[in-house]
Amino acid sequence: MIVSPSSRRLKVFGAIAVLGLVITSLHVRPRWNQAPFEYARDYYQSVTNYFGSPVYNNTLYTEGNEGMVDRYYNSSSHCANFPSTDGVLLVMKTGATEAFDRIPTHLLTTLSCLPDFLMFSDMEQQIGPYHIYDALAEFEESAKAHNADFDLYRDQKECPVSQKSCVDAKRDGQKAWNLDKYKFLPMMEQTWRMRPGRDWYIFAEADTYVFWANVIHWLKNESRLNPHEKLYLGSRSFIGGTPFAHGGSGYIISGTLLKHLIEFHPGVVDQYNVKGANECCGDLMLAQALDEYESVKMRQVWPMINGEKPSTLPYGPGHWCEPILTMHHMNAEEISSVWQFEQTRKTDRTLMIKDLYDGLIRPKMQVSRQNWDNLSDDVCYLNPDPQAQQQADEHARGRQKKEEEMSEVEKEAWKSFENCAKVCESQDVPDEEEWEKQGLFGRDDADSGAANDTETAEDTSPSDAAAREAWKKTMNEKKRNRSCFQYRWHDEVCCTARSFKLGAPKTEPDNSDPKAKWTSGWHLKGINDWIDAMGECTNPEWKTPD
Repeated sequence: MIVSPSSRRLKVFGAIAVLGLVITSLHVRPRWNQAPFEYARDYYQSVTNYFGSPVYNNTLYTEGNEGMVDRYYNSSSHCANFPSTDGVLLVMKTGATEAFDRIPTHLLTTLSCLPDFLMFSDMEQQIGPYHIYDALAEFEESAKAHNADFDLYRDQKECPVSQKSCVDAKRDGQKAWNLDKYKFLPMMEQTWRMRPGRDWYIFAEADTYVFWANVIHWLKNESRLNPHEKLYLGSRSFIGGTPFAHGGSGYIISGTLLKHLIEFHPGVVDQYNVKGANECCGDLMLAQALDEYESVKMRQVWPMINGEKPSTLPYGPGHWCEPILTMHHMNAEEISSVWQFEQTRKTDRTLMIKDLYDGLIRPKMQVSRQNWDNLSDDVCYLNPDPQAQQQADEHARGRQKKEEEMSEVEKEAWKSFENCAKVCESQDVPDEEEWEKQGLFGRDDADSGAANDTETAEDTSPSDAAAREAWKKTMNEKKRNRSCFQYRWHDEVCCTARSFKLGAPKTEPDNSDPKAKWTSGWHLKGINDWIDAMGECTNPEWKTPD
């Protein structure tokens, strides 16, 4: 077939066009990784990955904790390493005014791998497939009728919309606190009735975080406790001289003790329901009931059962190589972050308090922060002027050193943030390099001068080596005994701390007076010196209840 000249021209032009597109593609494709296409490409990939894979960027991964956590978060099998909780039951207490703010995050994280648990509140509620029982449902009407503490209980039942809407309109959080104390003992009774026969019952609140791997390992392997004995374990607090296990930190009751309290003393709940009107706290009343009816006092498990959270834990002596079992005052975001940390750790060894610092806090530490309170309050230095003393916070006044016990640096600490910082700086220990430069460790001038331009004289005698080791030992001891790690300055008050904490932001003052601003500082050299001197925590320091 004869092809017309015009057809031949079209084919030639077509071939040229295709070739041009290929060349253009090869030229442009490498630039796909460059702006402005990079964001669009990454966005596309993130969307496809989100729906197609349970592996995401680990949002906790950052400079400073690369050795602690994986770069990516694989959520496909989050219960794979969860311990067996046979014989152990979690009982979580909440309130109707907070349940929908706090409980859902637990259901997605800390509760998601538990085969069974109970939740109690001051109102019966439902969150998806999960039921929350009313701990006060069987409370005698006569005891509630003329008790103002139950105003909220009645108001909640009459609220025609969400509890949050009704609570926000009234803005009275004290009522929820007043009602909370009545839940403790009725909750014990209902728990035993609904889930009898467990070895251990762990009671926690909706802002409590439980480290399940540690708790189960401790109960079953390290504690040497027998659940057939009457045991009441927690973090000890005192009110009016009475010791009790702090409820927010979480506490543990053996099945034998719970059985005895409920089955052998049927009147205990009603008695303490009436008594509650004259007591401040439900955890205190529980301790009183256990002492009165079972002659059982709480046994101390602090700091493993702890009332702080990662940003307020007092890292340092006594809070380092100890494993952590619980934390308190955790909001939803903090609960999710700690769960994510547990899920993405690079090791399955026992999680200690130091690991929380290394993984979550250390990357955020810096020399100073404005409008910040790092909770330094162990020792305070105030303006000695009588009027300033009178205006100062009572807590700070009570933490002052006597003037005759102060160093010259301490006497000036209240004057400025910079002066406050010098208190910690004054405890610094010289580094080895500094001492090398000063010719310590036994080197004499003649030997040092004998070195030529390309060689350095070295200490090789046994006496020099011994001196060096003795010096290192002494310096490490001083580093471990440091008593000032951080400081805070506000309104001519300097306070220092014997531990190191991150703390929390403070509202910026309305006026421009620099003294009104809260400024916090961390002596990072001293902190790191202490950590280096402590060395690795080769063996977790499990707490024996006392």
